[in-house]
Amino acid sequence: MSTPEEEPGARRVLCPYCLDKIRYDEKQLFVRNDENKFVPLGLEKEGTNKLRRDDAVREAFHKCGNSAKMHDHYLPAPYFTNGEPLTVALVGSSRAGKTHLLASMIGEVERGALDVHGLKATPLHTESHRSYLDQRVLKLRAGEMLAHTEQTDFAEFADGLLVGGGGTARPRPVVFFDLSGEDLERTGRVTRFLAAVDAFLFVVDPLRALPLPYLDAVRERTKQRTDDLGDRSFGTVLDRVPRDGRPYVDKAAAVVVGKSDLIRFEPAVARWLTAPESARPTARALREESRDVYAFLRHHGGPAWLKPFSDCARCTLHFASATGGQEDAGGFPQGVRPRRVLSPLLSIFAMCGLLPGADSQEVGL
Repeated sequence: MSTPEEEPGARRVLCPYCLDKIRYDEKQLFVRNDENKFVPLGLEKEGTNKLRRDDAVREAFHKCGNSAKMHDHYLPAPYFTNGEPLTVALVGSSRAGKTHLLASMIGEVERGALDVHGLKATPLHTESHRSYLDQRVLKLRAGEMLAHTEQTDFAEFADGLLVGGGGTARPRPVVFFDLSGEDLERTGRVTRFLAAVDAFLFVVDPLRALPLPYLDAVRERTKQRTDDLGDRSFGTVLDRVPRDGRPYVDKAAAVVVGKSDLIRFEPAVARWLTAPESARPTARALREESRDVYAFLRHHGGPAWLKPFSDCARCTLHFASATGGQEDAGGFPQGVRPRRVLSPLLSIFAMCGLLPGADSQEVGL
């Protein structure tokens, strides 16, 4: 992890796209013009005025050296000028609810829900973050059903934040990848970034995982069916991550039973889905929730749905609902009421040393 005194350019930062390690270089700074094309920033025109230079860099992009011969790609400059980046990938089938879960997470962060946990979050890149809010968060909060993530030939992160504890240390860039389930099941270059991801959020779809009779009507309406073989994207992703000869994946992981509002009357689910998120999660509380989720999934869904827990050295399990209710006629006419969507993210932060007061060595074991 970088020290507070370390200057930009003193270390190499891993590009999450091509896996090159690149050093910050002011000559590689670009901005988007009116035609949305990247053009050189030309930082020299700001002279030696530190305020103007810093402001220009905050909204600039850094071009990657790209030795992998991919098409040109760029990262927000603050990705290089702050603390050690943390990359988080959401994993699950196309109908698991990953996009809604991430939008609800970012929405909770935007309204200041991290403050009570001793964390502050600001956009990694203001314009990109505003676009994500407009296209995802605000639409969901207005009751719109979000479209599934489309397949792509190049995996870009959906949104990025700068997250810190408010002390003297530089905040850390946190970026979120939300790929389609079809892409996650591929093994080509589009999923190469998985080899360098720091943390995973595995999203379980209860409609596929849980053969509970009272879910049959929803399955029939949405044309889904149960599958005791689990989510294929889980296995594909876990097999793609290097283990360096060890039996387990040495990455932070959280398993989230999404759409838990569908099973909210189950005692184990009700206990956690109604619990407030205002209290800072302790290793003990996370173990208790993980125990309940594990037992519930193991009993009703089977071991295949617990593959991330079996394969990852450190993993927590959670119940959460991105919307608080079912969609109706392509939307949420009663509005959305996220439930426990921050808990998986806080668990990831704790395991990665980003949550103040948490013992990063105890969480997820």
